[in-house]
Amino acid sequence: MSNSYTFTETQTFTFTDAKYIAAKVATDLARFRRFYNSPSLELIKQYEEELTALLKADYLDNITYGFKRGEKWIEALRYHALSGGSLVGDDDPGKIRPGVDVMGAHFTSFLVLNSRWSQLSTAAQEAFEANLPFRRGGGDEPALESGYWSHGHNYASGGRSIGRSTIIR
Repeated sequence: MSNSYTFTETQTFTFTDAKYIAAKVATDLARFRRFYNSPSLELIKQYEEELTALLKADYLDNITYGFKRGEKWIEALRYHALSGGSLVGDDDPGKIRPGVDVMGAHFTSFLVLNSRWSQLSTAAQEAFEANLPFRRGGGDEPALESGYWSHGHNYASGGRSIGRSTIIR
């Protein structure tokens, strides 16, 4: 007689899980501040609050934070939602490259929402946005001044994760 066993695990993604992941991104942004004196502490707090809400609601496709000169990224971090968060590691934040010439650049971000967002009614989108710390405008995603995106870190909790890419020159 043989026995067979099945193991099933269910995880619920909570506000605490979303906050945990967003706090790692905020730590990366604080490292930018340390090296480049931007973004402000208040802006980091607002970005963290926005990202927490986007992660909890599962509306994030990707978001880029960094320095833009003209219409091109010169130094930035891109975070993209990954499926199967329990299958990836949970890295420590950091490893931000110091010494990039950001003279004449300004710190900004660019958000891309996923298809779940697109399926919401206009009223539901407006209600969600009303609870965010700031309103975003539309626009085209900036190109890179030079180099390419390279995936490096993953931040995960509660069965969801985001991957972080940096610019390699």
